[in-house]
Formats: sequence, structure tokens, C-alpha cells
Amino acid sequence: MERIVSRTVKVRDGEIIIQEDTWPYYAYILKEGNAKVLKNVDGKQVLIGLLTEGDIFGEIAFLGKTKRAASVTADGDVVVEMIARATVMDFIDKLPRNVQTRLCTMASDLTSMSEIYSRLAVLLQNRNAETKIVTMKTFETEIEKIPEFMRRVVITMERRHSVVVEGLNILSSQLEKKQTRLLNN
Repeated sequence: MERIVSRTVKVRDGEIIIQEDTWPYYAYILKEGNAKVLKNVDGKQVLIGLLTEGDIFGEIAFLGKTKRAASVTADGDVVVEMIARATVMDFIDKLPRNVQTRLCTMASDLTSMSEIYSRLAVLLQNRNAETKIVTMKTFETEIEKIPEFMRRVVITMERRHSVVVEGLNILSSQLEKKQTRLLNN
């Protein structure tokens, strides 16, 4: 891989390697250290992935011919190798057309899944914050004061709510695992 690398750069802890919503000029190989993949959703930075030594990142925007879908920041001091867009595209252009098409579809799918995952993560964080505002003990005390029929209605709703929240947490976990696998492949 040495011949395709444009340059090697040391990046300090917390510094931005890739900035979301900017045009891509390089793909990167994380040679040393770890990095965080962050997406801005409604003004909140959401962690959507972690990168470790050997991971390649930043290539998806080349395939989709779009701006960066997420930011990547150093999690501790890191060393990255930079590969110019033209170099990556030269390799892609030499692939069979059906492989190029499949790569572009995968890039589009990954971008869409990242968007969905990050919005779901924010939704779950917001729901968690709202749930913590009213403690369960306070809720149970209030339920005791209402008529029997309404108490049963509330208890039934609470059970359904718990099932939905549990389902969302499972879905979020599955999406995170799938996205991590896709990012690592």
C-alpha cells in the first residue's frame, strides 16, 4: 500500500481528521491509534462509529460524489496515511462496471444507514432524558391515586411502552453492530 499513500500525518487527540459536510479530497488509513466517527443531528454530535488501527475511512464520499456524511476525530494521538481522491478513483475506474455499481450502491446504503442510526440514537437519548425526569417511584405513587380502570389502562400502556423502548434499544444495538461490521469491511 505504500505506493498509493500521498503522505503520512500525525494528528493530536481531539483534532478533526475529516469534517462533516466538506468535499472529500483524501481517504485515510488509520496507522496508529483510534478515532471517533461523529454525525451532527439537529445540532448534537452523535457517535456513530469507532475506528481502530488498520481501518480505511473517508472513501464513501468519493463513490457517492457527495460531501462528507460524518466527521472523524482523533481519540488520542493518531497517525493517518492519506490517499488522494484521484488515486482511489483510478483503482475504482479499473474495476468491472458491475462491481463499480455495487460499490456505489453500498456507499449510498451506508450513508442512509448512518443517517437513520444517528437520528435513532438522538431519539433514544432524548427518550432516556425524559424518562429520568420523572422517576418510577413518583409515577407509581401517582398511579395509586387514580381510579381502578384508569390504573389498568396506565399499567397496560406502561407495559407497551417498555416493550417498544426495549425493541428500540435492540434495534439500535443491531444497527450499531451492523454498521461497525460494514465500517470494518
